[in-house]
Amino acid sequence: MTAFGSKSHRKAPGFVLVGVLIVVMLLSMIALSLMFRMRSEETAGATGSTAEQGWATAMSGVREAMRLVPTIQPGDITWMDAPERFKDRVMYNDGTEEWRWTLYSANPEGGIRFGLTDEASRLNLNSATTSMVSRLPGMKPSLTDALLDFLDTDDVPRPEGAEQEYYNALPQPYRIHNGPLSTVEQLLLVRGFTPALVLGEDANRNFSLDPNEDDGDEREPPDDADGRLQPGLLPLLTVYSREPNTDRTGKRRFNLNTPGAALTETNDLPAAFVAFVAQLGASKSVVMDPAELLDANFNLKGADGQESAVPTGIGKDSLAMVLDRFTGSADADLVGRINVNTAPASVLQLVPGIDNALAENILSARRNLPIERRSSVAWIHIENLVEAERFREIAPFLTTRSLQFRFNVVGYGSRSGKFRVLEAVIDAASQPVRLVYLRDLTRLGLPFPIELDSEEENPSSEASAATQTRTLDSGPKTANSARP
Repeated sequence: MTAFGSKSHRKAPGFVLVGVLIVVMLLSMIALSLMFRMRSEETAGATGSTAEQGWATAMSGVREAMRLVPTIQPGDITWMDAPERFKDRVMYNDGTEEWRWTLYSANPEGGIRFGLTDEASRLNLNSATTSMVSRLPGMKPSLTDALLDFLDTDDVPRPEGAEQEYYNALPQPYRIHNGPLSTVEQLLLVRGFTPALVLGEDANRNFSLDPNEDDGDEREPPDDADGRLQPGLLPLLTVYSREPNTDRTGKRRFNLNTPGAALTETNDLPAAFVAFVAQLGASKSVVMDPAELLDANFNLKGADGQESAVPTGIGKDSLAMVLDRFTGSADADLVGRINVNTAPASVLQLVPGIDNALAENILSARRNLPIERRSSVAWIHIENLVEAERFREIAPFLTTRSLQFRFNVVGYGSRSGKFRVLEAVIDAASQPVRLVYLRDLTRLGLPFPIELDSEEENPSSEASAATQTRTLDSGPKTANSARP
């Protein structure tokens, strides 16, 4: 008994040592776990803080644009490319990092410019006529009919269209709008409108041709390898353009179709026009747009009930004034008019009556016009680009006002290279200016190279720059920001 008891006592210290080691090991694991968790939270906090700072910096650029647009006057186009106002603007410097923002848009001639893009330089899908829609690049009757069926309020399909019955039969059915679109990207819901047609080859939305966008089927996205960036329909379209039916002073325009219309302020109006408006108001004739009055005669009934041709009294000299102060519409807003001063030729030639030759002539003539002359659509007639008959046809589709603007902003740290990219649309048709669209494009990568501080100031800057200029190899997960 004594011998057995002594052996047990000799083994006890060994068990205690093993127990202590196990406890120490468990405590060490707990300590390491806590340290890892604390480090992870610290890293996540720092990353989140950096992301929020990038967002705030980019939003600073959005707010600068919102301050600018109410000051824009008809005919003014300086906002289209103003690097001194929109490029590399310092928002905040805390001593260790300097945050800057750059606002940019697509240049119709390729690449980017540091300025805004007005939505009035695009075709508004919610107000476009069938003729205008059918003239879009790549449009076939089946696409035109499908889009119009998607927008109209009935359930009767056009000859090559598709109404709700078609969408109900899809593997994943969905309700169609049967009403106006709220974003252009909703085109992708319409039968036949593929990403290639709508979005084109610009997968990372940087407005520049990247290697993967010019290599055929080798890498995403699909492209034709023709050495040119095919942007798709997206840059040609909008759903936001509208302007109040007011004159340049903000006063509601005089409706020429008001029964018993008479002009009380006649000092600066041609006498023949005043007489015409009085007779027009007493008749049943309708003027759809004041552009119809240019060098025209209307068959109107007089007090004796007899119909006769009555001259409008409007020629080149009074055309701009009449277009500004008068209307043929009772609507408070005019939706979808295209800005003759800013629209590219590809959009101008969607207007009935404007062919490619006239569109190019407009682009050439408007470059050297003073702001005051460009403030009225009348200039395309005054400058003898079109005769009166053609002006009466195309002017109701045109404007010189831009009140909604689209742009991208990149907010970035000039030392770390961390960045956020936002796309925004703002609306100044009513005050205060509203932000009507905001999208985070950061996941698509840096749109163009940014100038980081020197390596001496920040040893990690070279690595950061290398990281930010990686090439997009597979889809939109990364972006090619390297440019020659």
